[in-house]
Amino acid sequence: MPRRPDPDAREALLAAARAEFARRGLDGARIEDITRRAGLSKGAFYLHFRGKEEAFRLLVERLLGALEEQASRRHEEKAALDARLGPMGADADVLQQAIEAECRWDTAMLEVLWHNRHLVAAADAALSRPVARLLDAFRRRISATVAGNFRALQERGQMRRDLDPIAAADLVVGAYEAFGRRMAALREKPDLLAWTRTVLQVVYLGVLEPPHAAASPHATASR
Repeated sequence: MPRRPDPDAREALLAAARAEFARRGLDGARIEDITRRAGLSKGAFYLHFRGKEEAFRLLVERLLGALEEQASRRHEEKAALDARLGPMGADADVLQQAIEAECRWDTAMLEVLWHNRHLVAAADAALSRPVARLLDAFRRRISATVAGNFRALQERGQMRRDLDPIAAADLVVGAYEAFGRRMAALREKPDLLAWTRTVLQVVYLGVLEPPHAAASPHATASR
């Protein structure tokens, strides 16, 4: 009778693989080190995975899934906030409340990246085509979502129409990608809320139509 995979063993192997990929990267990680860390045999490893590349891909998929879950929750909560507060650029107070709410949501996403910063670095350095395709597809989905949000602002007359929503989305997504890469080199956790506040202040004070100008950079920074 064939041996049945143990889900607890699978999770233990994935946890060990995550630690080894963080320590050595995809190329440097060895299956024997993964199994030793998990307290299991190489046979147990191959019962669950075809190789270390498959374990790495599964870990990246989980990370991207967690980020997309955060993005979906952010979208839902932002829609509820917009319905409660009204147009984001209506006045300085509404704009500031919206920015502070989005800071909290984006900080939660950066928390996920901080917790997985070494896996992010390993994925960034990996030459595995399946992983590269996963990251590219994720990047395209997130950029399309952000661009869609900007188009909705333009349709409501809240965002300057001389701006390209796709280019604006690339700026935002690129900023958070850069944050994810920078984290891998840090030993101490940075002020993630300050990072998100910087991006959102720059973006919204730059793209919104007046009367958002009433919320001057000096006034919002002081708050």
